[in-house]
Amino acid sequence: MIKIRNKCKIYQYCFEAGKVSCNRKQITKSGFKTRNQAYT
Repeated sequence: MIKIRNKCKIYQYCFEAGKVSCNRKQITKSGFKTRNQAYT
């Protein structure tokens, strides 16, 4: 599942890639101007 957040007019997405040695690995990227750009 992808989570999209808005922080000070900049959108960011975050999702879980899987478990690595019993910890959850999250991938985040930010710097998008619109919600649709962050989703695609």
